[in-house]
Amino acid sequence: MVKTLKHPALLFAAVCSAVVLGAPRSAAAVEPASGREVYVRTLAAMSALPQPRYVAYRLESSSEGLQVDLATSGGQVWLNIRHGTAPERWSLRHRTYDYESEIVNGSDGRRFLSQRSFFDPTWYGAYRALRQGMLESQDPAPPHDPPPVEPTPTPGPVLKSIGMVSVMGPAIYDIEDRGSAPCPNGDSGRALHLTRRDKDPHHQLSDVIVDLQSMNFCMMRFATPSAFGFHGTVEVHYANVGGYWMQTDGLLDGTIRAFGVSMHHGTWHYRLVDMQFPSALPPEVFQQS
Repeated sequence: MVKTLKHPALLFAAVCSAVVLGAPRSAAAVEPASGREVYVRTLAAMSALPQPRYVAYRLESSSEGLQVDLATSGGQVWLNIRHGTAPERWSLRHRTYDYESEIVNGSDGRRFLSQRSFFDPTWYGAYRALRQGMLESQDPAPPHDPPPVEPTPTPGPVLKSIGMVSVMGPAIYDIEDRGSAPCPNGDSGRALHLTRRDKDPHHQLSDVIVDLQSMNFCMMRFATPSAFGFHGTVEVHYANVGGYWMQTDGLLDGTIRAFGVSMHHGTWHYRLVDMQFPSALPPEVFQQS
């Protein structure tokens, strides 16, 4: 007879141990029964994901009444969300250990440096958005691991499970199971709706879809507060790219507000293309001009 661990902390610890110690894939592929169990087990799987040291990619966008370009204010790079239809094309290079991103605007060649999680396509970026808010002001974060002396394509360190629990665990969110739902790439998934238990404005996660083959999040939706003139949702999609679980595309859907009044609604779609994982990037890539 198999005992069932009913306490959430015990269940999470057991799942984390199985993932870290390398449980057989056949066991990991068995779909959990409850939405809460799906969620807890996915946290364990995501915390064990390998991360690339460097990422290079292009962002291409299309607009349905909502235009997004880049602006600087207060020493930070912001998404300038406004009414419009012009597409954007940015080239990005990202260094994982200190979250630094170089963004070059394809239309005018302007260059930006940022540590904002929105430009980080790795799971570290999602983790930081969960901790600090997706579109909130973000102070530079301390490096999570020293830079490699001799960069190699080997994976970086994994996130600690305890950190995952602190920013998105079942003590923070109530989980409602909404049944089967396809991942954005068409794979079988399970939809969960989340309701935060506190009033922390940084706890913005509202919905996820879990890829049932990998037990990783393939869709995460953030409900942003009414700040910076925009109120709506940020939806981020993930899939396997080059052996890493990476952001592939997403959208912003919401309303531009002025003085508390809704002015214009629209949607901005973006996708990350030509993603590569170089073994090294020159240090000057991440230095101010």
